[in-house]
Amino acid sequence: MSESNRVIRLYYLPQSFPCGPQSACCGPVGQSEEELREYVSQLESGLPGIKVEVIDVSQKLRVQRDQAAIKLLTTFGPSVCPIFALDGEVVSIGPPSMPDLIEEVKEKLAAAGAGETATA
Repeated sequence: MSESNRVIRLYYLPQSFPCGPQSACCGPVGQSEEELREYVSQLESGLPGIKVEVIDVSQKLRVQRDQAAIKLLTTFGPSVCPIFALDGEVVSIGPPSMPDLIEEVKEKLAAAGAGETATA
């Protein structure tokens, strides 16, 4: 699979305020639109040719496509979001260090590319 066909799936929980926006007892849960835009922007600029697919975990997930994320969500709940997956393999859970995440994805892409070369 060429790098231009690669997709990083970003699973997120839309931000909500369980106790109300101005509540003193707890803060927001989930990711804001601004956070999502920043994640997508940094991934697409740091990994040319990679597309980011943003998936809302509060909506119905597809077992075939989302199996790794479903397992994490079933085990730990939505607090693991955001979840970043490449080729169905989870690369990161929770708020990431974007430079570290980008480096991890680059290493996985390089390893996959070396494997494709060896089998071609």
